[in-house]
Amino acid sequence: MSLDHLAKRIARQEKDAFAELYNKTSGIVYSVCLAIVKDKGLAEELTQDSFVCVWSEINSFRGVGLKTWLLTIARNKALNELRKRKREVAVDFSENERLGGSYDVETSIETSVLLDLALAKLDVTDRQIVLMKNSGAKMKEIALLLEMPRGTVSWRYAEALKILKNYLEVRE
Repeated sequence: MSLDHLAKRIARQEKDAFAELYNKTSGIVYSVCLAIVKDKGLAEELTQDSFVCVWSEINSFRGVGLKTWLLTIARNKALNELRKRKREVAVDFSENERLGGSYDVETSIETSVLLDLALAKLDVTDRQIVLMKNSGAKMKEIALLLEMPRGTVSWRYAEALKILKNYLEVRE
């Protein structure tokens, strides 16, 4: 069911319409952000920022579906955050203990790092597809968001899974 009927109500600042939009779409918005930034906390923050943007910019909504517009906002916010982080200087805290000390690596962190390394083998679009699909998004929704044919999304998902499987099998 389309959520476009909510746009006019949200433009009238109806909080229940906004809450309905949030309840129905927050999961996919979070998935889009997580697929791009690969950081759960940051993805949560970007999800909230995306909804704040919809609330404050609803009067500029035109021409596309409300869900598509929201997902585009989320995608753009996440990509902008990635660009911003690439410009920042990385600091190795283990090299300079007065900046924060060194940290022990636990098994769960090792697993997380291994999965991150595996996902890093994929290009950004394939990583988005895998993370969105595994977060419950349907191929149709992913195809719409990424502006790709559904068949292409399905094929890229299958190929990405092969790459991940091969990478993880080599590491065992």
